[in-house]
Amino acid sequence: MPMPLSICSGQTDDTGREIVTHGQPQFPLACYEDDQTRYFVPWHWHEEFEYIAAVAGHVTVGVGGERLTIPAGHGLFINAGVLHNVESREEGPAVLRSIVFHPRLIGGSVDSVFWQTLAQPLLQDKSFPYFPLDPAVPWQGELVRDILSVWQAVTEDQEDCENYARYRLSAGLRRLNGIRPSEGREPSRQDQISAQRIKQMLRFLQDHYTEEVSVERLAASVSVSPSVCLRCFRQTLGTTPIQYLRRLRLEQAARLLLTTDKPIHRISLECGFSDVSYFTRLFRRETGLTPRAYRNTRSQG
Repeated sequence: MPMPLSICSGQTDDTGREIVTHGQPQFPLACYEDDQTRYFVPWHWHEEFEYIAAVAGHVTVGVGGERLTIPAGHGLFINAGVLHNVESREEGPAVLRSIVFHPRLIGGSVDSVFWQTLAQPLLQDKSFPYFPLDPAVPWQGELVRDILSVWQAVTEDQEDCENYARYRLSAGLRRLNGIRPSEGREPSRQDQISAQRIKQMLRFLQDHYTEEVSVERLAASVSVSPSVCLRCFRQTLGTTPIQYLRRLRLEQAARLLLTTDKPIHRISLECGFSDVSYFTRLFRRETGLTPRAYRNTRSQG
């Protein structure tokens, strides 16, 4: 069975789609536990549905151009294909548990009644990118408890956890389908074009973050003007390309600090920082720790 992971790889294809395999072909579900005082999850998207439950502190999640704060006990559903990230926090705690699962876990084949009534309506509804789960609403509180119950059952490899997970997650999708607006506003053609451009530009930055990247160079990668590039980032992600690039470099550095024994000065260079003092200053401002102190948290995990 899949076990909870702590670090996202950041690997994406040429549209920014995450290419990590979540779970196994016969059971396409994976569970994760992340402490956002230690690292952050960069902008990405995937073909799977995702549930997030905050279990300590407040977790900050970006979905498209919105920034959501999820308190402990609350949750969030993120639809397939939606750009999202999880931000870091200097002060904790900020712990989340998430379940990422492919629609076929629930729907099976595309001609099944489960696919047509549970999975397909959500996949096709571009006006329903996410839904926050408030425990003050009884059915939403039940869904948050189900998320945590499924997470525990799978990570502990409890007996018959596969069927239990499918049953509880199916019930959640049925609830979500029941509250979707019958005629939600579809994204405009311009919004769809902007979303596609953003995904391509994120992939470009993933491929070239170790290099000098200007707004002009990034804009040229998708054949738009620098002003259009800046507008896409601000409207869709709520940040600038340079700010995103800096955070991407820091995220990659954080991953290397926790997963390798490479010297800090080498990690700095590999992640696009030619000045290790500047890297250390930025890293401390972002995480609250020096790179060396951050690396030492491995023994605490």
